[in-house]
Amino acid sequence: MFTALHSDSITLHLINEDNLAEVFALFQGFPDSREMLEELFRNYLPRYENGRRTNFGFYSILGSELAGMTALTVDSWDERYASTGADIFRHMRGRGVTPRSKPHLFYLAFELLGLNRVATGCRLSNLSSKRSIEKTAGFQFEGIMRESGRNEQGEFEDEYLYAILRRDWLRLYDKARVTVLE
Repeated sequence: MFTALHSDSITLHLINEDNLAEVFALFQGFPDSREMLEELFRNYLPRYENGRRTNFGFYSILGSELAGMTALTVDSWDERYASTGADIFRHMRGRGVTPRSKPHLFYLAFELLGLNRVATGCRLSNLSSKRSIEKTAGFQFEGIMRESGRNEQGEFEDEYLYAILRRDWLRLYDKARVTVLE
């Protein structure tokens, strides 16, 4: 099993039960540490279904700086599709961490796990996430999911939906640019 994926000055370190205390300590001391740790425990811990891991959460390092987290969640092994998301520390936003981390996740999904589709989305009001997704080669806009969840004000809000297919990844990405660290 791998411990990290590296490409383009970004290293994604896999979050596991055995390094959770280290990750918790690493996330201390930032103005938004509390919110990031809440997200860590809500969305980035390993999950399993029928003995197979379905949630691959990572903490991301840009150069030598902790940037945030990103995850790939296998939604269906039978249908071979997953979804992805990210949370970036406020002081690290605007540096392209999320779109530059997608090749790592695409490599995991398509090369290591043999999936066919990776989806992502964002609320209509989240313009920075929308821009980030649209900067990621291969993601195609697929539509709007009406009132798919609640925003911070507790109101139902629509969500943009995007996805990339394995065939698009093969055409657009050089898998040799991702290094698997064990």
